[in-house]
Amino acid sequence: MLKGLLNGATQQVSIKVEDLGDGITAYRLYSRWTRMLGFEVSFYRVGDLLVDTGFAHARPLVLQALEGASISAICCTHHHEDHTGNAVGLAERHGCPVFVYRPEYLDTEGLDQLLAYRRLFWGLPGSVGAEPMAEQIVGREAELKVIPSPGHSQTHVALFEPVSRTVFVGDLFVAPGASAVMTHENPYLLVGSLRRVAALEPRRMLTGHGIDALNPVDRLLAKARSIERAAGESCRLIQDGQSPRVVVQRIFPKGHRKDRMLEILTQGEFSRLNFVRAAVRHG
Repeated sequence: MLKGLLNGATQQVSIKVEDLGDGITAYRLYSRWTRMLGFEVSFYRVGDLLVDTGFAHARPLVLQALEGASISAICCTHHHEDHTGNAVGLAERHGCPVFVYRPEYLDTEGLDQLLAYRRLFWGLPGSVGAEPMAEQIVGREAELKVIPSPGHSQTHVALFEPVSRTVFVGDLFVAPGASAVMTHENPYLLVGSLRRVAALEPRRMLTGHGIDALNPVDRLLAKARSIERAAGESCRLIQDGQSPRVVVQRIFPKGHRKDRMLEILTQGEFSRLNFVRAAVRHG
């Protein structure tokens, strides 16, 4: 059954290429699953530097879209398969290195054995074979400053282009406010990362799932405050004897049906319940 679904997913992928100005090109990937969930998967070319690569089900389209492009390095915001899914193929095609922050974590956070939904949505990324990411990545046409931003992932970074003051934040900002997280995430580290990126005072923020925000400092800081409040309230309610699921109902008063659907679909790997548990575990 899974094989048939995977084939179907592969056949329904599309790509949109968009010139954003400032030497930045966006590559926006869509599939039946991203449309169902209401978002896209985005990666970017900044001069001759590539920020992320999209998911493996889109590989033929991604390779074709970048045919003839000058790429001197692939810079991954983190190692999850919807961001590194085409790193191997592109590195081989363009003869360039792949950089990941803290590559010793490449086989963690579910990448050692992808759950069914991750294989279904994104496909298998292959062995990335990444090199450690330095504090700055310098290409022939552009350079990016590396800002460690853990919380969503141990390998997560934001990449800051100083000329246009554009920051590429991967999955640091997927949605406003506190929200569902994966089982390995740490909301307190995420708060620090949001504030670290806000301190750069970027003019533009580009995310791994379609958000394109001008002057994003207020949005970054508002999300940090929201997570901080929700985490603190989660700990307080648990200490008062409330069950984690009751706390979820209190902290997140809306969207329970969608959250429960995602929890079941992801075998518990992604949910608001995980946020509450992580707040207590790391608090």
